[in-house]
Amino acid sequence: GSGGGGGAPLSSQGCGGAFHSRQGVDKYTHQQRQQPGGQQLHTGPTEGASAASAERPKVPAFDPTSSTVLSEVPTWELVRGLTIFTLCSAHWLVDPVIQLLRHSPTSLLGRPLTAAARATVFPHFCAGETLEECREVGVAYRRRGVQMLVDHSIEESEAAEAWGPNLQNKIRLIERVHSELDGMVSFIPVKITAVASPQLLEEMNALIIADPSHLVTEVDPRLLLSPASLAYLDQAEANLGAMCAAAAAHGIPLLLDAEQSHRQHAIDHLATRMMRRFNTGGQAVVYNTYQMYMTGSNDRVRRDLAAATQHGYCFAAKVVRGAYLVSEAKHASDTGTPHPLHPTKADTDRAYDTAINDVLVRISEDERAAAVMVATHNTDSVATAVGAMERVGLLPDCPRVDFAQVMGMCDHLAAALGKGGYNTSKLVLFGEFSEIFPWLLRRLDENRDLLGATQRDRQLLLAELCSRAGMPGLSSR
Repeated sequence: GSGGGGGAPLSSQGCGGAFHSRQGVDKYTHQQRQQPGGQQLHTGPTEGASAASAERPKVPAFDPTSSTVLSEVPTWELVRGLTIFTLCSAHWLVDPVIQLLRHSPTSLLGRPLTAAARATVFPHFCAGETLEECREVGVAYRRRGVQMLVDHSIEESEAAEAWGPNLQNKIRLIERVHSELDGMVSFIPVKITAVASPQLLEEMNALIIADPSHLVTEVDPRLLLSPASLAYLDQAEANLGAMCAAAAAHGIPLLLDAEQSHRQHAIDHLATRMMRRFNTGGQAVVYNTYQMYMTGSNDRVRRDLAAATQHGYCFAAKVVRGAYLVSEAKHASDTGTPHPLHPTKADTDRAYDTAINDVLVRISEDERAAAVMVATHNTDSVATAVGAMERVGLLPDCPRVDFAQVMGMCDHLAAALGKGGYNTSKLVLFGEFSEIFPWLLRRLDENRDLLGATQRDRQLLLAELCSRAGMPGLSSR
């Protein structure tokens, strides 16, 4: 990420690597740049790339199926993960348990289930209740060449009177992460509706999508907003600006969370305005999130890439598939509006890989022009992104490219990326169990795969455990 490559000591670069603003793209590419007149120089490695490669210690290639990919993970962690994933892959068991925990956590049956979840699920997917416990997780991740995306798990109130406290809490988190987690944290997520009116976002969104050219060119809704709405918008921009200023001052980039489609175009607008203010001079201070299951998502990525090129700031994108499947379908049904998502997973997969490729190509053309986070638990998409980096001439530790997954999920991916020298991070939440567990349950409604690992995950965990027990062939039976 934002720090050095996964194979190097993460503390040596600090947080954010000065927002990926290191000079000289050729240090991170195999291809030579074009001269101003358009003459193509030789296509072999540049002198800078050659020198960097000569100085860089050799690291293994990205291989998430390697027999040693989980070698740094403690045995107790492997056992806990395998147990949780095996149980939670059985939806006939998980679904009624979730309903019971949500509606009757203090009932005769609910109490022991809650206690069991606190002892197993909570520490697997969360660092603990304090930022100090994040440090313990960060030390372990550092040994694997992995950094953290740290956030407090509390569900932030969207009420107007909460925006000020939410803003101050986020700024305080930025300050504490900078001072207490030296070089372990690559990014901090931000939920825009914690510092801006959700109703305003929906009003802006409706105005933006009413313009038939909104997927091609930026639409500014300000001219059509009422004075009251403009006041809310000014407050939202002031809040986001204060947050971005704190991030810039402390060297920790922000990831603006995506929301449902009836708010997302307004968030794109705010994100673009923040990028114009703060992603200057080759810095990537603030990232927008693109949910590629939305129709038109590739158009939005290309539109925003073009706008950044036109106005001379760094386009920074976190690319995800999307997490609001249930609520998007319900909203479309309730409002009678067209379903905003791709009809098939294959369509989403293609959109995802295309978006990553588009940004990687732009980075290879001009490192200061773009940055991307490949946020996914999909092994194929990670492998595709790794292949695209090699194809366009980006080295694994290119400071403009990051990979990320949720803590406790797909540890083999993070480990393989770290071993391969790629910038990779885990989303690490902390907070009181009473706050974090309802958060987890709500997200399970949107994405039931959050606790159900793939067959590949379980096979790798089992294989590593069998190898440590001196029975390497047992897991394949």
